[in-house]
Amino acid sequence: MRILLISPGSPGEIDNKIIREIPYLLSKAFIAPHAVATIAALTPREHEVEIHDEYVRGPINQLLIGKEYDIIGISFTSNQLLRSLEIAKACKKYCPNSTIVAGGIGVEMLIHKNKENIDVVFHGEAEETWPRFLEDFKKGEFQLVYKNITKPDMKKAPPPRWELIKDDIHLYNSVSVQTTRGCPFDCSFCDVIYTYGRKPRSKTIDQVLDEINRLNDLKVHMVFIADDNFAGDKKYVKELLQRLIVLNNSFKVPISFYTQLDITIANDDELLKLLADANFTVLMIGIESINPDSLKDMNKKQNINISIPDSIKKIQSYGMVVLAHMIIGADSDTKETFKQNAAFIQENNIIFHICHPLAAPPGTKMWYDYKRQGRLVKIENPDANDKVDILSNIIPKQITRIELFEGMADYWDEIYQPEKFAERAIGFLKGITYKPKVKYSKIYLFWHMRKIMGKVMSFYFFKAERMHRKNILRIMQPFKKNIGHMMQKIIFIYTFYIIDYKRSAYDALEARKMADWERNHPQMIKVDSCIVPISENIRKNATELIEKTFDLVREKTSNQEIINKVVLNTILDFSDRFGETFEHLDAFHKEQLKESFESVFNQIDEKIIFSSEFLEKQPSGFTREIMDALDNTVRYRNVYG
Repeated sequence: MRILLISPGSPGEIDNKIIREIPYLLSKAFIAPHAVATIAALTPREHEVEIHDEYVRGPINQLLIGKEYDIIGISFTSNQLLRSLEIAKACKKYCPNSTIVAGGIGVEMLIHKNKENIDVVFHGEAEETWPRFLEDFKKGEFQLVYKNITKPDMKKAPPPRWELIKDDIHLYNSVSVQTTRGCPFDCSFCDVIYTYGRKPRSKTIDQVLDEINRLNDLKVHMVFIADDNFAGDKKYVKELLQRLIVLNNSFKVPISFYTQLDITIANDDELLKLLADANFTVLMIGIESINPDSLKDMNKKQNINISIPDSIKKIQSYGMVVLAHMIIGADSDTKETFKQNAAFIQENNIIFHICHPLAAPPGTKMWYDYKRQGRLVKIENPDANDKVDILSNIIPKQITRIELFEGMADYWDEIYQPEKFAERAIGFLKGITYKPKVKYSKIYLFWHMRKIMGKVMSFYFFKAERMHRKNILRIMQPFKKNIGHMMQKIIFIYTFYIIDYKRSAYDALEARKMADWERNHPQMIKVDSCIVPISENIRKNATELIEKTFDLVREKTSNQEIINKVVLNTILDFSDRFGETFEHLDAFHKEQLKESFESVFNQIDEKIIFSSEFLEKQPSGFTREIMDALDNTVRYRNVYG
């Protein structure tokens, strides 16, 4: 079979547009398409597979003319939804005999809304479902929807087939490696736990090192460890880093790494040293807010009982940049939050950060909470499509939507002023106290730096705006006695500042446009229904759902009050998440029911339960009692929530 795998790309996507404007990067895109490379690896070698990434190779539409494929797969992401649908339509037009499949988080409903252009959708991880689909396809009896019933064993995952795009690999700023899936935390705005689960599942260390070795053979110089929380399993990550240090130092040019972790790594000096010695240069950390009440609003418990400023200072003392992720718009946020955030960024020498207005992704706990309260909106603005980092779908509590957008625009303008960045950059560089033990070939480093410095200097002296020329010289000034050692790091951080600077200008402009549009078109902001009904299929399957949940909680406790509370809230959470899409309790939904149960049970504080009644089995009328309580809970939380 001939299979085409497409990674969509919007022509106006700002980050990749900016990166192409910096000539010495020689890149067309930030990161190589991991999803389609992984699907290619899951495809038996008897089939011919082609990968097309629109960010590097351009729009696929005209290239489809005259081509024939048995299967065309499209990787869907939330920020490329419209472009992905356009591609599906083009595929049906130019390749009418091809079967069009879509995969990605949240794509299940596409099969119902886009039957004319999409034939099959994949929900969740595809390690088990993609090979099953290919077998079904050969038999001519494939399904419309493929769901992963169990969480795949990462130890069986093959390495992505990057060799299929080896001629393009140098055009990416970085390539990703995924070591672990799953996150132990339960932030209300995040759906990772429903996609990948709470328990981290990891590849073997040998698998990870083999993938990195393959990327080194392809002359990749920067790798993104694409885990939701790279330090979720401390024992595993420390052993991996110890071996990675040895491997990386054996390369002619050690690879630079960046990844996502949580703020608690600041409490582990051994881990920080290992990360630095393995040549991790940037650590993406979800700070979200400096207001403890806002952190509680977002259920970001791990950030509450720790000094965030002290943690950032300690992490950055190892020479690793903290890329802080921030959110504004939580219920505890006010107009003052913008100024407080800006002061926090400046005082703590945070040179890389992402800040955007709060949004409640569909299906998350936050989404359901806002929906019940009548604080979700639908925006009928065609110019707002796919701008997920700029827009918000909620009605804030203490500020208006217009104040949120205009406040974000002013914030972006202020925080990325060149002079302010220079102060933070100098503070960051002066705060470094640890020199990572990364072995570079001095001869190679000399020639490499000589070659790149020519392009860098040419850019800053002849092409860059004058303010950037002055600003980078301002940052270099305090380190002129040691400029040879510091130059590479200064170029690195200033390069990404230019990207942030240009992106923030774009984001501020779009946010102001959105504020003006909403001010002039208030009738186009539709408040979503606050009703979250109990679907008929939930009611039809209530006995089985409640029995399964009772059995789960009974394994943990026999306390009647805890059992009633946990069963009710588990069914409530399950109903919220699946609603009208639920049909019957198959293996997939049993696993999801267990996920809901674990989330609810973990929040029960047995100290506040005083009941002395104990249950060994379900009492008579238990199902009806739970369903009555469920109806009342939904009804009253919609009115008063």
